[in-house]
Amino acid sequence: MSKKLLIIESPNKIKTLTKYIGSEFDILATVGHIRDLAKFGMGFDTTTFEPKWVLMNDKKEIIDDIKSKSKTASEIYIATDPDREGEAIAWHIFNIIPKEFQKNCYRITFNEISQKAILESFKNKREINEKWVQSQFARRIIDRLIGFKLSQLMQSKLKAESAGRVQSVALKFIADRQKEIDAFVPIQWFNIDIALNSKIPLVLKELNSKYNIKSNSEIKKTGFNFFTRKEAEEVFNEFEEDCTLDNISEPAYQKSSSKPPYKTSTMQQDAINKLNMSSKQTTSISQKLYEGINLNGSQTALISYPRTDSVRLSDDFVKSSLKFIETKYGKEYLGNIKLGKATNSNVQDAHEAIRPIDVNITPESIKNDLGKREWDLYNLIWIRTVASLMADAKFKKVTLSFFNNKNLFEVSSRVCEFAGFRLIYKSSEKDADLIINIDDFKIGSKHKFINQNEEEKGISEHFTSPPPRFTQASLISELEKTGVGRPSTYNTMVNIVVDRGYSTLENKTFNITDIGKAVIKELDGFFKGEINPNFTRSMEERLDNIASGNEDWRDWLKVFSPDFDVKVKYAWDNIEKVKDEEVGRDCPVCGKPLVYKKARRGNSRFIGCSGYPDCKHLEPLEKPKILDVICPLCKEHNLIVRKNKKGSEFIACTGFPKCRYLLSMKDYDLHMKDHADKPFPIIDYTKKPKTKAATKKTTTKEVKPKAKKKESK
Repeated sequence: MSKKLLIIESPNKIKTLTKYIGSEFDILATVGHIRDLAKFGMGFDTTTFEPKWVLMNDKKEIIDDIKSKSKTASEIYIATDPDREGEAIAWHIFNIIPKEFQKNCYRITFNEISQKAILESFKNKREINEKWVQSQFARRIIDRLIGFKLSQLMQSKLKAESAGRVQSVALKFIADRQKEIDAFVPIQWFNIDIALNSKIPLVLKELNSKYNIKSNSEIKKTGFNFFTRKEAEEVFNEFEEDCTLDNISEPAYQKSSSKPPYKTSTMQQDAINKLNMSSKQTTSISQKLYEGINLNGSQTALISYPRTDSVRLSDDFVKSSLKFIETKYGKEYLGNIKLGKATNSNVQDAHEAIRPIDVNITPESIKNDLGKREWDLYNLIWIRTVASLMADAKFKKVTLSFFNNKNLFEVSSRVCEFAGFRLIYKSSEKDADLIINIDDFKIGSKHKFINQNEEEKGISEHFTSPPPRFTQASLISELEKTGVGRPSTYNTMVNIVVDRGYSTLENKTFNITDIGKAVIKELDGFFKGEINPNFTRSMEERLDNIASGNEDWRDWLKVFSPDFDVKVKYAWDNIEKVKDEEVGRDCPVCGKPLVYKKARRGNSRFIGCSGYPDCKHLEPLEKPKILDVICPLCKEHNLIVRKNKKGSEFIACTGFPKCRYLLSMKDYDLHMKDHADKPFPIIDYTKKPKTKAATKKTTTKEVKPKAKKKESK
C-alpha cells in the first residue's frame, strides 16, 4: 500500500510529527524555500512584474525527492508554516510536483505541533490561498526592486554594502535617535528630600502660599520641582522640626489587570530585557521549543507558532488552563475571560498568541529536560500565558497628608489585598508596594522630619536625560508601534544594521557608525518618500489588501516602479562618489597609487590598485606569513599561511592557482608536533567527510564508480 506524503519546512519537526501521525506517512522537509527570484537582472519582468523563479542549487536533492515520492503517494499534504511566506513556499512545492499528481495535493496548516492540532489540520485540508501567495510575491518584488537598485547605488557611490526598504528604515530610527541625542539640551531642577522619622518618604505637593515660587512644569513628576537651588533652600530652611498629620483619605480600591499573552514583538522584548537574550537567540530558541524537545525519550513540542501578531488563545486552551488554575490556585484566581476573534483572517492575526501547547507541562516539571536558555524562555511564556487568564490583583490605597509650615506633603500606602495574577507574575520592580500601617497614625499627630539627603542639605539636583539609544528590545517596540515590519522580520531588522557595519551594538545599545551616517544621509536626501516608516506601513496595508483580494498585486508596482526609477537616476547623477583612501605607496604592477578597499560582503578590508579594473592587483592588509618550507606537491614554491572568508587560517602554496596544495591548521599543528623533521603531508580533503551526516552516508553506501575514476585519474 502506497504511503501518504507530508511536506514541511523544518527537519527538526519530523520526530515530533512522526509520533502523532505514525508510519503511514513519508515526511520530507524543504529546509525553507526551494525556489527564489533569479539572481541575474532584477529577477522579474520589469514591464509585467512576472517573477522569474529558479530552483535553488542546494535544494536539488530535496526537489528530486519531492518529485519522486509524489508519484507514488496516495495523498500529498503540504504543511509549511501558517503565514504568507509559508503559503508561498507551499505554492512553489505544489508547482514542482508533476501535474498529473497535483490532484492528490492539499494544503494544511497548524499553529501548534500537538496530536489534536495535527489530526484536525487533516480534516481542514484546503487549496493553496493564491491571494496570500500574490501578497508574498508583491513583497519579494518590491523588496528586490528597491534593495537591488539602492544597494548598487550605495556600493558604487559610498562603498557601503547594501540598502533596502526594511533595513534602511531601522537604520533611520537609529540615526534619528542619534540626532535627538546630539541636539539634546538638559533641563535642571531641584527637589526637597524629606522623610518621616519612620523612614517613610514624603512628596512635597503644594507650597505655602506666602512663597512666590512656581513649579517647573516641564518636568513631569508627581511632586513640586524647583527651578533653582536657592528657591528650594528658601523653603527648606523654614521647615519646622515636626510635621502634622492633617488627613487620612478614605480607602480607594484599585485593580491591576494582567498583560495579554505574548506575540512575537513582546516576547522578543521581554526575552531581551528580562533574560538578557539577543533577538537572534530568542528567535532560535522559540523555534526549537515550537518544533519539539526531547522529553523523557519522546519528542514533544512545547509552544505554539512563535511568529504571530495575535494575542488570542484558542477555546480549548482557555478551558484547560482555567481548569488548571482552579485546581492549582483556587477558583477565586480565575479571570473573567472573553474569548477573542481574529481581526482579519488574511493577516497573521489569524494565528494564536505564543503559548504553551499543554498548560499542564509546567516549567518546574521539565526543568531537568531543558537547557538553561530553553527553560528560561519557556518559563517566561508559560507564566505570561497563565497569568493572562487569572483574576485581577486588588489593592487598597490610602493617602496621608501632612503640613509643615503650611507646606503640603503626601504619601500613599498601597496594600495588595488579593494577589490575583501577581501570584505568579510580576512585570517589574515597580510592582512592589509601599505598605504603611495606618493604625500607627492619627489626625493631628506630630511626626519628626528626617533629611534624606544630608550631603546636599536636603536638596537634590536633577537633570533631564537625553532620549536613550535604542536597544534591540526598544527598537523592536518602535518598529511595531509605527507599523513597520512583521513578526518574521523583527529579528532581521534589528540585526542587519550591525551585520552591514552601519551600527555597532555596544553595552546593548545601537551606536551608528560613520558609514551608517553617510548611507542614511543620502537615502534620506534622495529617497525620503520610500525610506520612512509611513511608506513601509502603507506598503504593509497594501499587502494586506492584496491578501484579502481587494487589490491586484501588479497595479501598485506598475505605478511605483517608473516613479522610483526617476529618483534612482537623479541620485546616480547627484550623489558624490567617495574616494578610496590612499595607502601611501604605488602598485608594484602598474605604478598607480594603492588604496584601501572594502569587501562587498562583510566588513573586511584589503589593499587594491586604484587602476582597477585595468589592474587587478590585490594585497591583504596584513602581510601573509611565508613559511621556509617548499610545497611538497609542486616542489617549486614556498608554503604560506592564508585566511579563508571566515578568518580561519590554513596552509597553501604561493604558486596558487597553478598549484592547489592545501593543509588545514589542525593537520599542520599535528605535523609540527609529531613529524616536524619529515616532509609536509599531502592530504586530499575532498575525500574527508565534513559532517556526521556525510560520515553516515559514506558508511552505508558504496563508493560510486565515478569517484574511483577520479582517484585513478
